[in-house]
Amino acid sequence: SSNIYTDSDAVQIKKALEGISTIDSVNVSIFLHTQDSMTSYGQRWIITFTSQIGNLPSILVDTGSAPPSTIATGGTLFGSSSIVRVETISDGGLPASFVSPSILSINNTYTSRLFAFNGHSWSDPSTSRHAISPSKGAPSPPREVRVNILSDTEIGVSWTQPFYTGGDPLATYRLEWDSDAMFDHSSATVSHISGLEEYYFVIKNLEPLESYFVRVMAYSAQGFSEPKMAVPLLSNMQTIDIELVDTSGTVDFSETFKVQVTTVDGFQRITNPISVYATSREVENELNTLGIIGAISVDREDRSSVFDSSNIETNSFDIRYAITLVGDDEISLSVNSDSLGPITAVVN
Repeated sequence: SSNIYTDSDAVQIKKALEGISTIDSVNVSIFLHTQDSMTSYGQRWIITFTSQIGNLPSILVDTGSAPPSTIATGGTLFGSSSIVRVETISDGGLPASFVSPSILSINNTYTSRLFAFNGHSWSDPSTSRHAISPSKGAPSPPREVRVNILSDTEIGVSWTQPFYTGGDPLATYRLEWDSDAMFDHSSATVSHISGLEEYYFVIKNLEPLESYFVRVMAYSAQGFSEPKMAVPLLSNMQTIDIELVDTSGTVDFSETFKVQVTTVDGFQRITNPISVYATSREVENELNTLGIIGAISVDREDRSSVFDSSNIETNSFDIRYAITLVGDDEISLSVNSDSLGPITAVVN
């Protein structure tokens, strides 16, 4: 596509996407995330393919720092720890279910029949075996239930309202969490708000280092829906620190280092030489060019101070990079220090 800006409106996004030769037509909706417990700022674009039939390949994003993927950082995407991510909400293809309009009467019985169409003609109908009368029931489960770690004692939970209510208005949502799948530990209730589709809740005062199961149910006058288990928003996020420190005061500004990336299956790649004075974006771009990491975000901190021979928290050179990796697999980093001279590299 042409460049799409993060503050583009729905019309501009639609025009850019429909300018791609492989896309016929789409609908675009934008939801702000400025008060979501999962992110401090951002936007969510819902893109629906309206004319093409079948399960289409995923949209890929490209910020110029790595090959197109479903997740990207750096390049033309500015901001602290900024990430653009693509997620398939509903696979394409023919619908396998249908909810009738709310015009049926509980005093009547109904049968249904289904036809298939292949673009040329309709099939013979298939008719339901039984006639039924409409009745109220429990709502369907909440959708897109996600969790994200906010701190060592807090988890953020987000979800979307159910597809159908079961005939009565939704009243509340019940969240349950526990260290096992029994869910007999703690719960909370969030009120349903008419017209609001997306919800969030922060679970607080959790035990550090403890693992938790989380699930959400919808409730109406007809009872609770089936529970929906939460899945991680970002299923695999790592933060690795690289510290470059010198206490001698002899750094001459020409030193460089290389970062070696190793995947769980032993595959290794190494960056080009990186200046010890490289900006966070320069380090980020070097790592992205390797093409084996899902997404990378780098923060840089300079703790250097005036040289002092006491060596007590007075490092003449002290640069630290906090590297956040998001992907499907665990990644390990190491530093080749052959060209670092007096500088010591530590990876945590």
